[in-house]
Amino acid sequence: MQWLNILAVLACPLMMIFCMKGMFFGNKNTDGKGQTNGQTGVSTQDFQNLQIKIAEMMEQNHNLTKELQSLKQSQTINESNNSIRSIS
Repeated sequence: MQWLNILAVLACPLMMIFCMKGMFFGNKNTDGKGQTNGQTGVSTQDFQNLQIKIAEMMEQNHNLTKELQSLKQSQTINESNNSIRSIS
């Protein structure tokens, strides 16, 4: 009975080692769709597509930031004009 308890306690770390090995080494690219980028399993083409999308989003973010600043500035001008009219 005591050996069964020890075996149960040792089974958990051993299974964890096998699972981790399978997780890290089981994602080999064997379908020939392209090279993978490091250990991530992402093909070079997918990686380049993601970089292009990121660049497009950064440009869009920059344009939206400029538009927001422009709208805030025009709103400030409109508010100041309205306050001048209310004073007159």
